[in-house]
Amino acid sequence: MVTRRKYHFIYKTTCEISGKWYIGMHSTYNLDDGYLGSGAYLWHSINKYGEENHTVEILEFCDDRDSLICREKQIVNSAILKEELCI
Repeated sequence: MVTRRKYHFIYKTTCEISGKWYIGMHSTYNLDDGYLGSGAYLWHSINKYGEENHTVEILEFCDDRDSLICREKQIVNSAILKEELCI
């Protein structure tokens, strides 16, 4: 049996000190689960500046995991990765 998450969304985590940000996707049952992201560069920022200095905002919801994966690929593209403040 496959476990399905209730919420699927694109999020943006921003370091309030450096101004740098990270965009990713997350699926969860609990919108308040404290998830900040999983990227290596993001975790370097979290370790350097602390979790308390990072904020998460939900950019958009998707209906299911497949559409979430597709949407993340549309948003996180080569142009956005070249942004100066992208973690």
